Amino acid sequence: MKVSDLVLRCYAEREEDGSWFAICLDLNLYSRADNFEEAKSKLNKLIGGYLKEAVTKDAEHFSDLVPRRAPLFFWFRYFCVWCLIKLHQHTRDLMKFKLSLPMVPVV
Repeated sequence: MKVSDLVLRCYAEREEDGSWFAICLDLNLYSRADNFEEAKSKLNKLIGGYLKEAVTKDAEHFSDLVPRRAPLFFWFRYFCVWCLIKLHQHTRDLMKFKLSLPMVPVV
């Protein structure tokens, strides 16, 4: 397993109503909240619960559940956000972030 396998690509963007939508592209999970930090936190908790279930209760289907890629539209949006950040454009309403999976020893 490579270290890059332990990083989940995510992004968030502000919706027209002012709420935030955050999505994990590698697991096709998303959250909504009133602000960026809350959306990111909710997504992080959702990912933790999803992976816990995938490793325990659904272990026999793990390879079908991880990774579970988001639709192409969201990947396109992610790379648009990446380009805007690289070009130092106005990105107050767009945030790109990565979540690292914790390494926990199996007992």
